[in-house]
Amino acid sequence: MLPPIPENESKRLSALRRCEILDTLPEPAFDRVTRLAAKLFNVPIALVSLVDEDRQWFKAKVGPEACETPREHSFCAHALDVDDLLIVRDALADVRFAKNPLVTGEPHIRFYAGAALRTRDGFALGRLCIIDDKSRPVVSASEREALADLAAMVMSHIEMRQMMGYVAPVTWLSNRFRLLEDIDALINENAGVVERALVVIDSLAPEQYQDLVTALGHAFVDTFTLEAIALIQAYLPKSTKLYQVSVARYAYVCVIGDRAAFERSVDSLRLMLCEQLRCQNIPIVPRARIGSAQFFDNTKSAEQLLRAATTATHNPNPSTFGGFWYDEKSDLAHQRAFKLLTDLPAALAASDQLSLLYQPKIEFATRACLGAEALLRWDHPELGRISPVEFIPLVERTALMPSLTEWVLRQGIRQLDSWRRASINIRLAINISMLDLERSDFTSIVAAQLKVFNVKPSSLDLEVTESALALDIATASYRLQELRQIGVEIAIDDFGTGQSALSYLKHIPANVVKIDQLFIRSLCKDSSDQCMVRSTIDLAHDLGFRVVAEGIESAEAFSWLSEHGCDVGQGYLISRPLSADDFRAWFYREGVASNESRFELGVDARLVQGVNPTSLSPAAI
Repeated sequence: MLPPIPENESKRLSALRRCEILDTLPEPAFDRVTRLAAKLFNVPIALVSLVDEDRQWFKAKVGPEACETPREHSFCAHALDVDDLLIVRDALADVRFAKNPLVTGEPHIRFYAGAALRTRDGFALGRLCIIDDKSRPVVSASEREALADLAAMVMSHIEMRQMMGYVAPVTWLSNRFRLLEDIDALINENAGVVERALVVIDSLAPEQYQDLVTALGHAFVDTFTLEAIALIQAYLPKSTKLYQVSVARYAYVCVIGDRAAFERSVDSLRLMLCEQLRCQNIPIVPRARIGSAQFFDNTKSAEQLLRAATTATHNPNPSTFGGFWYDEKSDLAHQRAFKLLTDLPAALAASDQLSLLYQPKIEFATRACLGAEALLRWDHPELGRISPVEFIPLVERTALMPSLTEWVLRQGIRQLDSWRRASINIRLAINISMLDLERSDFTSIVAAQLKVFNVKPSSLDLEVTESALALDIATASYRLQELRQIGVEIAIDDFGTGQSALSYLKHIPANVVKIDQLFIRSLCKDSSDQCMVRSTIDLAHDLGFRVVAEGIESAEAFSWLSEHGCDVGQGYLISRPLSADDFRAWFYREGVASNESRFELGVDARLVQGVNPTSLSPAAI
């Protein structure tokens, strides 16, 4: 006879799924109960049996090799609506089981006794059962009580798994702690035997998650999370267990099998999650990302594997098959970036790591030096010279940026004071970021540093990139106006590389426009660059701005800029970045008086300074 289907079957199955126990790895707490039951009742088989939709699955077992059997063969499934013990003294004499394959064949069940595993809200998960291949005419009251007590112990362990923090409260998925334990068990039991991968899914980009919380609240995001999980679970095979690693981040472990098919499957999942989803009638287009890491023979821990798969979610090209795999080179780059950020506070406190170089700026009309740009350098005690092109973009995304800017301001203004005492009266340009402009006290910090060294505000230029201004033009405009009011000059750096360059000239209270070196280096070869630079110079002058060209590397570019009215120039043709002492020597030698011939001989001036231009790399700028 087939076992009956309970009226509340769908709710019962949901309760079973919420327990997140199906298809989990063996756990000592459950194994001890079945071993105790087998010894206590002197039976060859003892099971913690959970009745799923079409099978019974054994969380713990003594006796059989199989981990599951079909539900239609399950003794336990016959009593899902019964609270009392189910006792079958002789299966051959019971019409429900006499023709059951588990009775007529292995393991030749004759005796069965099972106590219900029932949740606090009344849903039956399965049974703790004992089985013998010999019939038993009598089951004593004390035996019944003992079996019920053991079943209660099993339910306590199931509930304890949730209470111990293995289940996420909103989604009821197993969380990161359970994932790590399950992976460690797989590594220990099947290392190198089965080719597996850990797949990590970010259903929302972190900034997108925060935007949704800010705009619509946590309750909305919880609803979105549940809908995203439903999509993922519907896509994955039913036997695949999904874990919640963190907010909007999920993971699953799978056998790779055919690698190409695996990659197509994962990429299809990513594409599906990036499609528009309507949540509470609000359309959301998630920026989902997926990363994957393969179990290797040298995988030492679950933490190592999870970090690798998470790292892969940041791969630069996830849109192609295989672009989501963990890449060791990319990971090393992430580790290096992390090391730089963690080592920067020590560098700020040290006296021998951070330093400033100064690249001269000359006025085209007089060929005299009227200023310099401060360029930060970092000599790391382990990694050597670190290019600012590498570490500045990292720092700009952290709370370390204000401290770094203050260090540069302090050192740069101190150097201005030193030069003034040596009769070198020039302007110094220092780069700042949008994080600096967002500080309400930034103007007072600049003013305080100028006062400490008794330096005139008009000697200081602050340069901010066009891309930084785009982040918050209102705040930037307000703060820059404050700086202008205390006498500091403002320059828009890298002009022409943003999306709305001309609009900044109207809204930003700047004095100077710096034309990006991208347009200068090919100036004499590219007519379109000439057109853009000429137009920029004319427009800036009409609006009252001075124009600085950076990246001048040839006498031809210098002459062209001079002929077309550019105000100030800097670049290797004029001088490479110099230490403070070298700058002083350069200034006395070449920066005081007009010396047009040096830039108009058609000879690269770097050779005049004893610098081989072929030896200069981008990292040296």
